[in-house]
Amino acid sequence: MENATDYLPRVQLLLSQHRHAHAAQELRRQLAQDPHDPVAHALLAVCLLEQEQLAEAQSEAELAIHLAPEYDFAFYALALIENRRHRSEEALAAINDALALDPNDADYYHLLGQLRLQSGQWQAALQAAQTGLGLDAEHAGLHGLHARALARQGRPDEAGTAARSALSYAASSSTTQAQAGWVALETNRPKEALEHFREALRLDPESDFAREGLVEALKARYWVYRTFMRFVYWSGTLSEGARRGLFLGAWVVVRFVRVLLPVYLLFVFLSWFADVIFESLLRVSAYGRLALSERQTRHSNQFLGLLAVAAGALAGRLAAPTVPGTSTLGMVALGLLFPLAGTWRLPAGTLAWQRSRWAGLGLAAVGVLGVALEVLGLGGDGVAFGAFLIGTLAYTWVFALR
Repeated sequence: MENATDYLPRVQLLLSQHRHAHAAQELRRQLAQDPHDPVAHALLAVCLLEQEQLAEAQSEAELAIHLAPEYDFAFYALALIENRRHRSEEALAAINDALALDPNDADYYHLLGQLRLQSGQWQAALQAAQTGLGLDAEHAGLHGLHARALARQGRPDEAGTAARSALSYAASSSTTQAQAGWVALETNRPKEALEHFREALRLDPESDFAREGLVEALKARYWVYRTFMRFVYWSGTLSEGARRGLFLGAWVVVRFVRVLLPVYLLFVFLSWFADVIFESLLRVSAYGRLALSERQTRHSNQFLGLLAVAAGALAGRLAAPTVPGTSTLGMVALGLLFPLAGTWRLPAGTLAWQRSRWAGLGLAAVGVLGVALEVLGLGGDGVAFGAFLIGTLAYTWVFALR
């Protein structure tokens, strides 16, 4: 009978080769012999995570923690899973538990920094990267994190230097190339970003991280989108309170300086629909169509479908002014673009996503009711349409403030 840890070299080799299904088989064989092995449970959790079996992965990580509460890697595995499930607070708690047990693991600081970066805490992300690099100066992931945190703080020269450092350690890593691409994109170098993302996809054609970056770099070829995103990246360097003050202040200013209203309305429009508009434009080119993910193509179809309904209804209004319901239908279709785009931006399955989705469905029901009442001449259509307009306005404000 083999020793308790004889399986580890085989599993580690399989994991390094990204053969997660085979590694899971080895771990299940080990657990059949010793069902109380916390190391095997934690590693199995990571394997299942990579296979998108998130519920089972979480169960394995939690079981590993139950069997060995002092085992730091089990908390790290749990943090990875919680992050993939878009549960940032739970992921942060788990990685902090891992760091409390072992404050000298660079990988733990890498994940901590990623969580801080995702939540817009640029300085905290930078601090995590610097601490991790103090433990492992050749950690390419931490160099990439360091570069992105500097870029988000509006420090382009330092960010470029950090990105080059990451590439010097792991130029053959798809993730490192993609990180360098994002840094180039966020510091207004779209052509360079495009080269990095292409290289990242050559190294790993299945990388969603690189594919998303490639789409952003392609959209950045349009100067309107590029200019808008430069403002977005700049506003990202502000605190949350300052960003809210900026947008509310802009709304107050245009109330008194009416000449700025078109610029403000263009900005508001782009803040909601820039992504889907320029992703739809990419579908004109064969390369752009290949770069778009299935999700992005589906969003484009939904967006264009509602626009087609609105355009058809408004054209019908012009062609046959006496036909009831056409104007209302067009306005409802345009109004539904807001909850549609708002729901897309939220991680699927989260509470916020569910609330946004139900709000959109509710608005659609009220809008369709208004159209039906007008077409059938039953009365009350004005009240229903008014409720739809107020609800849509409320949704946009709640979403924008959030």
